[in-house]
Amino acid sequence: MAKIRPAGKKKKTSSRPPGTIPCLILLVMGFLLLALLFYAVVKTGAPS
Repeated sequence: MAKIRPAGKKKKTSSRPPGTIPCLILLVMGFLLLALLFYAVVKTGAPS
């Protein structure tokens, strides 16, 4: 016979850990900082 489970109890499969959003923000900020630094280096090194 099949096991019958209560209808209200379902496991959340797509729940993220609470630190995901700050980690993504930190990664994006780091990438932007590196891009800005690279842009500044290229701009000051180019003869105009």
